Amino acid sequence: MRSRVRDPGKVATAGGLYDAIPAGEFQPSSILSPPNGPDFDLWRNIVRELNEELLGAPEFDGSSSQQLNYERWPLYRSLQRGRETGRIKVYCFGVACDALTLAATIPSVLVIDDEVFDELFGDIAPQNAEGITVTGLDGQPAATGIPFSQQNITQFLRNEPMAPPGAACLALAWKHRGLLLSR
Repeated sequence: MRSRVRDPGKVATAGGLYDAIPAGEFQPSSILSPPNGPDFDLWRNIVRELNEELLGAPEFDGSSSQQLNYERWPLYRSLQRGRETGRIKVYCFGVACDALTLAATIPSVLVIDDEVFDELFGDIAPQNAEGITVTGLDGQPAATGIPFSQQNITQFLRNEPMAPPGAACLALAWKHRGLLLSR
């Protein structure tokens, strides 16, 4: 499990709160992206967010005049290969509306085999343009991740300041863990 703390000086919403990774706005990568083009795809948006949040890469936020060529992007190709071989699974819990901000969210969960994760994200960026990446809790070694356990889920949901969409993802992921973690 990965989390981040959103820096209030760098984000418009949920500043100072923990959020799940990946999380982000559903947006085109370029000002040239047509409304029904390759960016209008939840999976591709997730890949762009992983690139930003875990690797610390600049955000594909729609301000560039250069369209992203997914088929030539090594990270996208590797993650897509992981999906095709069943080593990466993506689940969508539906669409929700944040009661505080009225922002629509698409709570989704990404399950990646350990080996694939280590190969692609072995050097997690300690921070990105939106905040810091949390890779361990008190008493746990850094960079091992936060174990997906009832104790840790409860810790985040009851004792940590969580962004509502991230809290919803954690609660739903725990509720449906049997499905998410099945082979």
